[in-house]
This record gives sequence, structure tokens and C-alpha cells, in this order.
Amino acid sequence: MDLDRGPRQGTADRPPSDPEAPARPPATIPVLGPADTTALLRRCTALAARARVDLLSAGRRSAAEELEEVLDVLGSWDGSEIIDPDPTMVVLAAAALQDLLERLPASARPALGDRAEVALRVLHALMVSRRIDAMA
Repeated sequence: MDLDRGPRQGTADRPPSDPEAPARPPATIPVLGPADTTALLRRCTALAARARVDLLSAGRRSAAEELEEVLDVLGSWDGSEIIDPDPTMVVLAAAALQDLLERLPASARPALGDRAEVALRVLHALMVSRRIDAMA
């Protein structure tokens, strides 16, 4: 009987191994593909622009509140989770956050400024790791 030989190559116990196949990330690391990252980066860019206008006027604050939620997600990103982010959106989001930080009144929303700085560091790290040559 074949019981003494152990699992055969390609069985449910052990998948076949291909030395030419690209390495897959471990199953425990969530992967953020271009569809996930682009949507969030677009939202971040738009909300940062709206929040800048809202905070500079005495009007609404809803964009800043929404932006804080987006920045929490962006700030939690780890470079090893992100695959193929849209370089244009990375740069645009970083530029929008940089612009917001430069114009944000110090007393307006200190938590927003802190979150924006964390998210900006993540975006700058993405630019460096993906060799996106742009200043933001």
C-alpha cells in the first residue's frame, strides 16, 4: 500500500510546487490591489481639497470629518500590503494632504493635522518604495 510513502505531489495535503512560480504573500497579510488603493486615494484627494475649503471658511466641517476616517485607513496601510498602487493617485493624494497641512489653521482640528501627517508619511514611503519620482 501507499500509506508508507506520505502525501503524493499535488494532493490536497500538499499542492505541487513550481520553482518558476512567483512567490505569493502569506495568507495572513491582507493585500490591497489597485482597485482598493485607487478608490481610497481618490476619495482622500477630493476630501482633502473640500476640507481645506471648509476649514478656511466658517462653514461646514463634514468633509474634515469624512477625511479623518479616510486618513485612519491610509495611516494603517503597510507597504508590504500594497500591490501596484496608481502612482498618479499616490502623488495627487500626497499633494492634496500637503496643501491641506500648509493651510490648516493650527487651532482648527489638531487631530486632523496629526492624522494627515501620518497618512502623508505612508504616501511618501509608497513613493520611495515604488520609485515614483514626484515631490509632494
